[in-house]
Amino acid sequence: LSKNIDHKLAAIIVCPYQHLVEQWVEDILKFNIEPIIGYSESSQKDWQKRLKDAIRDQKLKVIGKEFFCFICTNATFSSDYVQTQLAKIKSDTLLMVDEAHNFGAPYLSCLLFDNYKYRLALSATLERHNDEEGTAKLYDFFGEKCIEYTLDRAIEEKKLTKYKYYPIVVTLTEEELEAYDNLSYEIGKCIMKGKNGKMKLSSRGERLALQRSRIVAGARNKVTMLEEVIQPYIHDKHILVYCGATKGLEQNQDRSDVDSEDIRQIDMVTDLLGNKLGMDVSQFTSKESVEEREVLKREFSAGDTLKVLIAIKCLDEGVNIPKIKTAFILASTTNPKEYIQRRGRVLRLAEGKEYAEIYDFITLPYGIEEVTSLTTAQVKRNSTLVKNELRRAEEFSRIAVNMVESASLIDEIKDAYGIQELNWSSEEEDYGYGF
Repeated sequence: LSKNIDHKLAAIIVCPYQHLVEQWVEDILKFNIEPIIGYSESSQKDWQKRLKDAIRDQKLKVIGKEFFCFICTNATFSSDYVQTQLAKIKSDTLLMVDEAHNFGAPYLSCLLFDNYKYRLALSATLERHNDEEGTAKLYDFFGEKCIEYTLDRAIEEKKLTKYKYYPIVVTLTEEELEAYDNLSYEIGKCIMKGKNGKMKLSSRGERLALQRSRIVAGARNKVTMLEEVIQPYIHDKHILVYCGATKGLEQNQDRSDVDSEDIRQIDMVTDLLGNKLGMDVSQFTSKESVEEREVLKREFSAGDTLKVLIAIKCLDEGVNIPKIKTAFILASTTNPKEYIQRRGRVLRLAEGKEYAEIYDFITLPYGIEEVTSLTTAQVKRNSTLVKNELRRAEEFSRIAVNMVESASLIDEIKDAYGIQELNWSSEEEDYGYGF
């Protein structure tokens, strides 16, 4: 692009996180470009002056200064200083956004101005989950899909490793199921008509739906089942355990004390693996600094003193740890962006890694053998939870090495719950959350 317009170009690259900026910088330097690196902890302490000078020099047509590249975080891009400076650019401008689904959020979508002549959005899934308006803004600004590189093709062309997929069925406890049903009933009372005429949940309904999803994400039986299925791997290394950003009920805990004495799932898992099973573990969360995370990544890759990383959402976007070979995913999510990224995190190529293994904890209201004793109304009331979990399982199973084995269990669950297909029903599409 730069060559085609005589290098009279301002290239603006935006990433959600600081560590992603630095990963981009590594590659940008290989193209003989010296970028201006803008974020609070940047090694270029004078990046603000560099940006201001680059824009001025380009505008004054200083020889050799026709092109410049500025890379920054979403937060820096949205700052008043940067927006003021970018508004002064007179040359053609390229806006390239990494993890571009984030730019559908109101505070970022309002910065997608028409003066960006060239635009490129990069994302595993540009569609924003339960946000038609935000998704529409992205497509309106960036246009139609122009390049697609599928996971199937990446595996076939050996850019990613093959994987085996094991869905692990867990069920809600009686207390969790009661709370889930009660919330579903209340959510049903929170339906309202939106501006576009479609039915949607009120703000109270959305809060209740979030509470309900946390019950699934933090299901107590997941930790119990993890202890069982991880036994063959106790002495292995390069293991990732993906927890939900949620809390779970401690066993035998009185439900009246839930608010004050909840235990975070990640802490329960850390206690199980580190203390009870004696594995070498460490948490990888937003609490650790960039420097601490780099140390953890090095130690985990070496595999001598750190065998297991226990993580939550901070691994979703961009963290590159190719050595991960076995993943236990406790974090139930119905958001395609999240589960596609989590799978991709495990499939990076690494020396000696013939294939990866993914254990995905599928949460059901009742066990397969219990469903026959339920009424039709009971089955229907919980069908959305089952469909949500099975959509993810079907996508993971579809191109797994052991697809026949994993698909067999999925079909068994479908048969038990009387589910013919997993497309969204009109009701689920209207409300964004089934109930």
